[in-house]
Amino acid sequence: MRVVLAEDHPTVRAGTRAFLEAEGFTVVGEAACEREALEIVSERRPDVLMLDLKLESGLALKAIPQFLAAAPRMGILVQSCYEDRAIICGALAEGAAGYLLKSSPVSELIRAVRTVASGGRYVQPSLGAGLARAQGREPELPLRERQVLGLLAEGYTNREVAARLTVSIRTVESVRAALRARLGLVTRADLVAYARQHRSAADA
Repeated sequence: MRVVLAEDHPTVRAGTRAFLEAEGFTVVGEAACEREALEIVSERRPDVLMLDLKLESGLALKAIPQFLAAAPRMGILVQSCYEDRAIICGALAEGAAGYLLKSSPVSELIRAVRTVASGGRYVQPSLGAGLARAQGREPELPLRERQVLGLLAEGYTNREVAARLTVSIRTVESVRAALRARLGLVTRADLVAYARQHRSAADA
């Protein structure tokens, strides 16, 4: 998986690069401003652009469509100190595939990059759940996630869920991880409790 880093602090870039390369990612370019980042993205077409929302050239929110036009298959993971809902929603609306706070642990950063690189969407769990609930609704779940959630609510184990849905246990584990991330939950117990509280939505 090939990554470009757009970050105006050299020490942060160096640290992020070290973390990514230790996990097998290839960093194919670094930039401190939008112009540099756009040139690198256009030339190297990475799988992921890790974009600091506030670069030397200012807030990079409106540059997201330009990056995607240059590399349509690329996923953009925004990293920021901002927890403002309007900014988060704005980044996602412009086309970012993920949003992560700079205060997040390295393990979550790696998980977010992998998710975005594989074509998924990743919003830091605490932010994702908060965004949906702030709008007076629960997050909308894909069919497979609703199915797994419904079976968890009934007390089935991972192996039993896999058998009933005719999928692998690994698939069930991946769906559970996606659910925890989407809903801002941490443990299996949290997920089961949520499933039981929202049984009707899970069975829909």
